Amino acid sequence: MEALLNNVDLLILSAFFLCLIVTLIVTKANKGKKDPHPVVGHMTSTPLLLTILTALLFLTWLTVGVSYIDMGDLNIVVAMGVATIKATLVGLYFMHLRWDRPFNAIILVGSLLFLGIFLGFALLDTGEYQENMYTDSAILESQGLKD
Repeated sequence: MEALLNNVDLLILSAFFLCLIVTLIVTKANKGKKDPHPVVGHMTSTPLLLTILTALLFLTWLTVGVSYIDMGDLNIVVAMGVATIKATLVGLYFMHLRWDRPFNAIILVGSLLFLGIFLGFALLDTGEYQENMYTDSAILESQGLKD
C-alpha cells in the first residue's frame, strides 16, 4: 500500500482516465435527451459536471507532475497558475457563478484580488532579513563555544 501511495501521480492519472471514460459514456448516453431544469435555480447537467471533474483531475495531475521538474522560481508560478485555473472552474461551475448575477462574480474576484495584494505586500520583505538570521552553529562560533 505504501508503494502505491508513493506513486500519487499515477493514482491521479488513473483516476483522470477512469473519469474521462465515464464522462464519454455518460455524454453519449445523454445525447439527444433534455436535462430537466427546476423551476427555481439552475441545474447543471451530469456530463458537464463530469467534464469539469475530469479537467480538475487532469490539472491536479499536472500540478503533481510539474513538482517533479526543477524549474527554479518558475515552479511556484506554474503551481499557482494551475491552482488559479482550478479555483476558477470550481467557482464557475460548482458554485454556479457562471449562471449567477455578475455582481456576485465581481465581489468574488475583487476579494481574491485584494487577498493577493495583501499577501503580496506581506511577502515583499521576506528576503530583507536573511542576512541577519543566525543558525545555531553561527551563534556558537561567535561565542567561541563551537569546536
